[in-house]
Amino acid sequence: MLSVSECVERCSAVFYIVLQSLGAVVGAAVLKAVSVSGTNEALGTPVPSAGVTQAQAFIIELIISFVLVLTVFATCDSLRGIGGSGPLAIGLSISMCHLWAVRHRRLYAL
Repeated sequence: MLSVSECVERCSAVFYIVLQSLGAVVGAAVLKAVSVSGTNEALGTPVPSAGVTQAQAFIIELIISFVLVLTVFATCDSLRGIGGSGPLAIGLSISMCHLWAVRHRRLYAL
């Protein structure tokens, strides 16, 4: 996303994506290594609840991801001159999206 908005060069963006992916794989391996055997088949994996189709789950994820990215860009844009706490705004947007997705659309099995 930062590459599209020309905040980061494409070469750096590819580097960031590779490192983020590598970090995710290493983190998953560590989590699997320290978890109790037999409990790590679906550990941390969000699964749509019964009655929620894959298309509905994709659209919900698309909407909440858009809200998060929009909030991050809005709070980090120095040209807007918006006061207040950026981390608080980002945290509240994550909380709002999570509550909306889990409680109202039952996206994830609880």
